[in-house]
Amino acid sequence: MECLSVTWWRYTVKKFSLALVSILLLTSGCATQGYVKQQTDPLACRLDILESKGTTLESRLSALETKASDLESRLSALPTTLELTPADRALVSDAARTATESAQRAENAATSAAASASAADHSAQRAAKAFELGQKK
Repeated sequence: MECLSVTWWRYTVKKFSLALVSILLLTSGCATQGYVKQQTDPLACRLDILESKGTTLESRLSALETKASDLESRLSALPTTLELTPADRALVSDAARTATESAQRAENAATSAAASASAADHSAQRAAKAFELGQKK
């Protein structure tokens, strides 16, 4: 009889173990819908915010592209050269001649100033030397 009781005991333990493992597997691995919703709601909110920002940025980009194409068309419509009347050409020519003459006078004045500075430097050196000689006597 002892053999039968050991067999019965093993059979009962195996049955109990199988039932326990089944219960643990069924209850521990499953997430409830409420838990999943609770975990994914903040992510869904962030995604909605990012999508709205993306839509806003796309509309702003579209507006900027429209402005850029408008500016390009306006730029291409500008004349590449100026068409001057004979009177305007004469004024421009006179202004250029006056500017050339003024530049020549300024260059002459700079040359004269450089010569004067050189002469003043030479005089200052001579005066310093005379002062030294006067001090030594």
